[in-house]
Amino acid sequence: MIRKNDNHFPPPDGVERIAVLGMGSVGASWAALFLARGLEVVAHDPAPGAEQRARDFIGHAWPALVQLGHAQLAEPDWTRLRFVDTAAQAAREAQVIQENLPENPELKASVLAEVDAAAEPHKILLSSTGGIPPTRMQASCRHPERLVVLHPFNPAHLMPLVEVVGGEHTLPEVAQWAMEFARHLGKHPIQLHTEASGHMTNRLQFALVREAISCLLEGVASARDIDAAVRYGLAPRWALMGGLMTLHLAGGPGGMRGILDHAGAAIQQWWQPGPEPQLTPDVIRQLAEAAQEVSNGRPVADWVQWRDQSLVDVLNLQNRMESAAPHGDADSGKKQDVSQ
Repeated sequence: MIRKNDNHFPPPDGVERIAVLGMGSVGASWAALFLARGLEVVAHDPAPGAEQRARDFIGHAWPALVQLGHAQLAEPDWTRLRFVDTAAQAAREAQVIQENLPENPELKASVLAEVDAAAEPHKILLSSTGGIPPTRMQASCRHPERLVVLHPFNPAHLMPLVEVVGGEHTLPEVAQWAMEFARHLGKHPIQLHTEASGHMTNRLQFALVREAISCLLEGVASARDIDAAVRYGLAPRWALMGGLMTLHLAGGPGGMRGILDHAGAAIQQWWQPGPEPQLTPDVIRQLAEAAQEVSNGRPVADWVQWRDQSLVDVLNLQNRMESAAPHGDADSGKKQDVSQ
């Protein structure tokens, strides 16, 4: 565990004030969780109306945070959230800096350079980037060793998973600090061993999305039934276990080797990807029509509200199931309580 004297980083459970740069849906989501966990948030976002949109988002997110046990107060303590005029000011006033800028490498480079110049070297810089390699972002920094990716999943204030990804210059203790800080926030962090486009979980997610789009374009099934195949055929098991464990259990007493000996040739055919879909104007039109079908034509806001309310039940159920799962010595101490 990193201690206060190690490279002068604050202990993960001792952070009291965090800078949040970019207060769009991801930044506001992080800010809601930080406030729920008792941190002060120094925010910066130059977009017109950003502060009011962020406050509205946090207000709507708060009930779910209360139900999950992240927030102890019935309402946000708005005195702990304040906006400042520049990213540099936010970086100077906070102990840790958390960045949520758009996936625009040039924009990130400019702001990261500003922040890196303003913040003392002991202030860790966490990036929410969904796919830009941290080494590329470190090129903008005089202190690249303190930058590490802490990639959340939408909605960031609810979903437990975060990916920790270090770059070529990231100190090992900085990556470890990010893991411990995520656990302190009630997250379930995973650490990637190498940089990759889209990190890892997006790679898994979009392999399935790619196949869903291919099935739609090939006319295999309707958009509604393609989504139903995931919701009712795959998702219930995946709430309990990943793809590797699912395959292992499919082999019965023989486990992974049993299923591969029995059906390996067929599986080899099944996992061959379909035609690579290209996002042409016609494909985009078909996907927009598919979105109207699966959403029953209802506004996105209605579905977001339903999703977030339902996720509370799903996450609590997942946590109860995890507590009853078989655990060996390798798992001791790793289980995280999403309601802590």
